[in-house]
Amino acid sequence: MKIQCDFCYHHCTLDEGQSGICSVRTREQGRIVTKAYGNLVALAVDPVEKKPLYHFLSGSKTLSLAMPGCNLACSFCQNYTISQSSYHQHQGGESVDAPLLVSLAFERNCPSISFTYSEPLVWQDYMLEVASLAKSKGLSTIMVTNGTFSREALERIFPLIDAYNIDLKGDESFYRRMCKGSAKPVLDAIEYLVGKKAHLEVTTMVMESEHDEDQIVALANQLAARGVQVWHMSRYFPRYLATDPATSESYLQQMIKAVSSLGIDYVYAGNSDLKQATFCPRCHAQVVSDRRHAPIHYDKTLKEGRCSACNQEIYGRWPS
Repeated sequence: MKIQCDFCYHHCTLDEGQSGICSVRTREQGRIVTKAYGNLVALAVDPVEKKPLYHFLSGSKTLSLAMPGCNLACSFCQNYTISQSSYHQHQGGESVDAPLLVSLAFERNCPSISFTYSEPLVWQDYMLEVASLAKSKGLSTIMVTNGTFSREALERIFPLIDAYNIDLKGDESFYRRMCKGSAKPVLDAIEYLVGKKAHLEVTTMVMESEHDEDQIVALANQLAARGVQVWHMSRYFPRYLATDPATSESYLQQMIKAVSSLGIDYVYAGNSDLKQATFCPRCHAQVVSDRRHAPIHYDKTLKEGRCSACNQEIYGRWPS
């Protein structure tokens, strides 16, 4: 009798010895387990802005980690060596337990732990073990994900993750052609998390050869309708199987301008030399300095979450 995995929207049903689409979840001795549980292929201290999160503990560092694996097959994957099974299955990784990670976060002066680089959904049992301990010790938790949750996974994960960056890659056609996936579970997850008042920022990697202005505007309207307030539009660079030319700065700037009045208050350029400051959506005063240049400076009242010029609330969780 087959057993169903509920870690993502695929809901793979597995026979004994069979692995799911992610190649990480596998059935052994009558139950579904995560292969190489706790074996990390990446562990680093990053600026939280690298996730990217621009409105959550800005200016701080985050302990970032990954087990291997992903449940999509994006031809343009930027981290394919640790996400795609044909590569990561040949990597050993190092087993690291939750207490060691929490201790390391404090040792490195990181107020948060980030589950990132690959796809945390496929190793969410390990993520939740670490997140539970981290939160009990006063640390914040961050998940950088493709957003293809199952409903069961959303309900499991939401109580233990403080901030999310979800990657919305394109429309349904784009997902089918380029990722062997679907946009629907991603949009459903975005709607769920906004409804739960989770801290959420969305990223779209703009491919000049794939995303025309109509498509970008359509994505903006979908995000605005769901209440998204922060959108990172990042430049694509050729990687993995993708050979299309890199997206130009001018095209990215054109796309940002096209969505500037569509109801998303904070739109940023990523992988870019364009200015990455935060401006008040009401009076347009600058409240956070350009993130390309350290140290990052804040409006004097931003720790209360408001613009000092007009008292407008600025979305986010800011350093006190």
